[in-house]
Amino acid sequence: MTVKCQVTVETTRGDHVESRSRVWVVAVDAEGREILGAGVSEQPVFWRSSAKFVQALSLFTSGAAERFGFTDTELALACGSHAGGPEHVAVAARMLERIGATVDDLHCGPHTPLGSGEARALQASGQAPTKLHNNCSGKHAGMLAACRARGWPLARYNRIDHPLQQEILGHLGTVASIPREQIQTAVDGCGAVVFRTPLVGLARSFRRWAGGELPAPYQAAGERLRTAVTTAPEMVAGAGQLCTELMRKTGGRLLAKIGAEGVYGLGTSRGPHGAAGLALKIEDGSHRGMGPTVLALLRHLGWIDEAEHEALREHWHSPLYNHQREHVGDIRVRIDAPG
Repeated sequence: MTVKCQVTVETTRGDHVESRSRVWVVAVDAEGREILGAGVSEQPVFWRSSAKFVQALSLFTSGAAERFGFTDTELALACGSHAGGPEHVAVAARMLERIGATVDDLHCGPHTPLGSGEARALQASGQAPTKLHNNCSGKHAGMLAACRARGWPLARYNRIDHPLQQEILGHLGTVASIPREQIQTAVDGCGAVVFRTPLVGLARSFRRWAGGELPAPYQAAGERLRTAVTTAPEMVAGAGQLCTELMRKTGGRLLAKIGAEGVYGLGTSRGPHGAAGLALKIEDGSHRGMGPTVLALLRHLGWIDEAEHEALREHWHSPLYNHQREHVGDIRVRIDAPG
């Protein structure tokens, strides 16, 4: 039975609500049934970077993971949106070296590292960001590896008419149980194809991945990727980042992946409803309330306990300060049953 609710992120100033963001939510249980819903489960959303574990499946269907000897660290980076630290850049460069490719082959542009500390360190070094600092460089290196293993051209590997992207489109349709002709596509921030499906498809996919139940022929690949991201969660984001800390603080029981424009995908291998999946989209695309929203939903669903919730305090306790360091407001999440 689906429990319907309304989820809202509120930003306060003093005793007053200054801003509100509506959140769409779908959670599914081990049987794929909806157990929590806010908004419409069939609401289409772009998965953005929450799709990276599905995109990484081509490393296995192509044989690239075995051929190039990719380790957990490299596989986790392929699934990640990394913070752009030296360790992330080094792993992405190593992936390219193993497949005989160069930075010039990457079709993701350079940008300042996502991590604030990483960005400051790069600026202090006097170096300019490269394509390797792009948070998607691991994903793109993995795509090049799959092309190399298949004998497909590296040129335009990121475009929808390339056989790699057609293969990934098929992977996503199977994993999400959505006919591929109903999946809409566009171009992501990194230049690769981005996929749009009903929100429930994202929740369903994370439930299957976390529960070790990806459909054939992806079971072994899913297990290998799950081991990789939980063994090397720092490659998925970075120290102190939400995705990394969710997986680290729960001992790998949770799988977590953020996407741009307020998207998040989560799966748990065990919870009150067994293996389960959760997908959310902050409607206005704001990321400021992402941590508080994710943690509020995880507590509401009973997927984390009190000790884990407290260990993740920095991601949900969100006081707002002015430039004089005065506490002037907070970010809070409301989960209300309608009526």
